[in-house]
Amino acid sequence: MGGAALGVFVHAFLAGLGRWAARRHWWVIGGWLIVVVGLFVLRSAFGGTYVNNYTVPGSQSSDGLNVLNQDFSKQGGYAGSIVFHAQQGEVSAQGAAVKTSMDNVAKLPDVVSAVDPLSTSPSPYVSKDGSIVNAPVSFSVVPASLDKTYLASLDTAVKPARDAGLEVEYGGGAGQIGRQADDLLSEVIGLGLALLLLYLMFRSVVAAALPLVSAVFSVGGGLAILALLAAVKEFPTTAPTVATLLGLGVAIDYGLFMVSRHREQMDNGMAVEQSIGQTESTSGAAILVAGGTVVIAILGLYVSGVPFVGALGLSSAIVVAVTVLAALTLIPALLGLNRLLVLNRKDRQHLAAEHDLEAALPDEAAVAAHRAEERARRDAKHEQSAFARWGRRVSARPWPYGIVATLLLLVLAIPLLSINLGQLDAGTDPKTDSSRKAYDLIAQGFGPGANGPLTVVVSLDQQNASTNQTTLNNLSSELQKQPGVAAVQPASTNSAGTTAVITVIPTTSPSSDETQDLVNRIRDDVLPGVPDQTYVVGTTAGYVDFTEKVSARMLWLIGAVVLLAFVLLTVAFRSIVIGLKAAVLNLLSVGAAYGVIVAVFQWGWGSSLVGIDEKVPIPSFVPMLMFAIVFGLSMDYEVFLLSRVHEAWTTTQDAHRAVAIGIGATARVITTAAAIMIAVFLSFVLDDDATVKMLAVGMAVAVLIDASVVRMVLVPAVMTLLGDKAWWLPGWLDRIVPDIQLEGGAEPEPQPREPAGVPPGG
Repeated sequence: MGGAALGVFVHAFLAGLGRWAARRHWWVIGGWLIVVVGLFVLRSAFGGTYVNNYTVPGSQSSDGLNVLNQDFSKQGGYAGSIVFHAQQGEVSAQGAAVKTSMDNVAKLPDVVSAVDPLSTSPSPYVSKDGSIVNAPVSFSVVPASLDKTYLASLDTAVKPARDAGLEVEYGGGAGQIGRQADDLLSEVIGLGLALLLLYLMFRSVVAAALPLVSAVFSVGGGLAILALLAAVKEFPTTAPTVATLLGLGVAIDYGLFMVSRHREQMDNGMAVEQSIGQTESTSGAAILVAGGTVVIAILGLYVSGVPFVGALGLSSAIVVAVTVLAALTLIPALLGLNRLLVLNRKDRQHLAAEHDLEAALPDEAAVAAHRAEERARRDAKHEQSAFARWGRRVSARPWPYGIVATLLLLVLAIPLLSINLGQLDAGTDPKTDSSRKAYDLIAQGFGPGANGPLTVVVSLDQQNASTNQTTLNNLSSELQKQPGVAAVQPASTNSAGTTAVITVIPTTSPSSDETQDLVNRIRDDVLPGVPDQTYVVGTTAGYVDFTEKVSARMLWLIGAVVLLAFVLLTVAFRSIVIGLKAAVLNLLSVGAAYGVIVAVFQWGWGSSLVGIDEKVPIPSFVPMLMFAIVFGLSMDYEVFLLSRVHEAWTTTQDAHRAVAIGIGATARVITTAAAIMIAVFLSFVLDDDATVKMLAVGMAVAVLIDASVVRMVLVPAVMTLLGDKAWWLPGWLDRIVPDIQLEGGAEPEPQPREPAGVPPGG
């Protein structure tokens, strides 16, 4: 099939799909309802749980953990702690209650070991003043995967200590038990603001509600699929939140683009089903390309080589794919069901008047001429709109506007130069959470480093059994000498004498640069002198490996996503220049968004406004995830704006007019769509997770920059400077690149206007 033939086939298929969904609207809506309800039932019965597993396959921390789990199970597993605090006096005064509580914890399912912290004296688990006790607990599963029922069992287990007057908090992994995300408030706020913005644009409750209905169906169905997959594959605890955040934004935007195009075509004389088919053929094709770009960009996260990051991308890609399917099937069905009700009262009155006017015309030629005049007036209206006038102002002086906009983006990106990639610890949790209380108590009683101990694992050589203890003593002594080490606990050896463990307590918190430097110094300077195989493991060491792996793959991700987006845009618009322009401008906008994230969270500029009270490092996967998502979202606006510009250019062959018409036709829709995305994203700053807050702020800022500085200034400036060259494609590529024509070619011959009058009501 040739390129042009493929384009014709795609548009014909989409137009037919749209008309079929409009005619069989009850079947389509009923089908979606049955599928979504069925998915929710299956999720309740077979859905899995979400866990944070930062393990990097092949890393030192991962290999060392495998050795522990195999040879020294009591030192393996996933670490947590039970923190006992006496408001007055010492915890040992209630030693019997503490022992009973820890014995109860040891009997719980999934607990590998639970140490009675007062069983030895002196005990390394008791603070100097005796008021705080940090009892280690090891789990056979990731504690975050355990639900609120398990948390209730844990509360019951430690009840004797609480009844004795002790404060009991859960630290480390234990602090994550039962903390499944609940974003209902954010979703309600986001959807409410979206409904308000859609109503202000359409002045029709029905038209405003359709994108929201599609969003609820598609995001709900996508999350149910994700929960079912979580039963067989690990997904992070933040995966449903990130998928919801992104899914709501794109679902509402896609519905907005479809409804606005349909209303415009209805206003220009198309009958309902004909308009729905044409909308599917044009805006639907643009959604297919834009949604495909988002999905491919997010799946590019697998380039990281880290399962945690790839799974985050897969979860969002699943939900976005379902939203695209809903936009192409459910939205046409809803449009077919509501027919003229998607127009406001004024537009319906205009439609009725036009129907009466055309009925009085003598023949079809006169009707066609009248509609041609209407289309000319529409284009003229677009060219005279405030947005189009702005576009012409930028086009008249492209260099000054382009330079100022570029400098603004570069200034916003300056903080990126000092980005500090690290990990977030429980010190960023809300002060009311048990995990934060335990973190603060441990730091108070044992120093900040006790919240992130390092575990040195030594695989002992049985042929040198006589010297193994000397090796361990020398290693412990050398570790104690290292700057940044607060304490080194005596080596512990398994019963077979094959594996030993030395616990190192840093002087600094897990998220500090000094702790990361200590991990690298132990690995690079201390352990190479040990004759046996050694590893540094633990949550902190694992995150160091995670950060280094993700950081090393960042450039690969950028290259892969930019290349794929370039190929898609080249095919979509049959222009190499458009693809290159989009890549450069999107890199500028993403860089500016990164800069804002660093300024707000790492520098602390206004972080209290989003519920963060201290300066925090940027988790290494946040820039990677943001890049994939933001680059994909920016392609949405690129596709929808340039598809209308290209449509106007094909008709007028005037590059300057095409820019004005394209901006005039889409700017109001894109601005509303951007405002909706910003509202939805910012509503998620209410989430307790600092990572979700970063993503919400970063994506909201990126969309704001893209819809204002990039689309309204840089794009018209660059398109003006490029002129006709913007649509250049080498001859050899012209012969092999499919001609899919996002704008769908010429509009079909119009059918008679909808014969209905103005329905009752407003």
